[in-house]
Amino acid sequence: MAFTRKQKFICWLAYALVGLFQLSYRYRRLNPDVRDQAGLLHEKRVVAYACWHQNALSTVMAHTWRRLAVLVSRSFDGEVIAFVAKKFGVHSARGSSSRGGLEALRQLIKLTKEGYEVGITVDGPRGPRHEVKGGVIALASRTGVPIVPTATRGRRTWTLVKSWDQFRVPKPFTEILVLYGQPMQIPHRLTDEEVHEYQQKLADVLMDLEHQLDTLLVPGRTQAARAEA
Repeated sequence: MAFTRKQKFICWLAYALVGLFQLSYRYRRLNPDVRDQAGLLHEKRVVAYACWHQNALSTVMAHTWRRLAVLVSRSFDGEVIAFVAKKFGVHSARGSSSRGGLEALRQLIKLTKEGYEVGITVDGPRGPRHEVKGGVIALASRTGVPIVPTATRGRRTWTLVKSWDQFRVPKPFTEILVLYGQPMQIPHRLTDEEVHEYQQKLADVLMDLEHQLDTLLVPGRTQAARAEA
């Protein structure tokens, strides 16, 4: 895609802002052993991080130190995300449930074979909010890569209330909590009914993780959890 001068400016501005924010963030992984154990379930020790679209920024930025690929839409918003992600060493597979979904799935399957972990916003790119789509189930079923439900939240966050997903941007200099759910292994062959069951199971786990973070982020609770760690 050829960028106009304005589009190039938007991409570089987004990179500058995200880069400055990333330098100020502090990450606290509450149960990293769960993620480490999930890696042992696959021969290449890769996993698929599944998160809600509203937490996409903090989830990706919390894992830039890993060999990671993310699913990005083919819209201009996706171009901006792919540009910024590349600057942080994150590979992008292009497509979505509405445009190029099958090709994107093929790209992700190929990348897992090359040893990339993958990140998928399971209700993206357009929702409905908090409704898991089938792509992540299909990926895990075909590759054997375990799904790791992932919730991330800044202690201080801007929420874009007019966006369809209530997108969250952690404020500068905040601590970001990272919480993993138990890994899900998906059988190779599934009926449509079984796919739906796994979609609902993943949605339930992700919502439970959200509720856990809600509790931890009550004023005073995070400090208490830190003291107990």
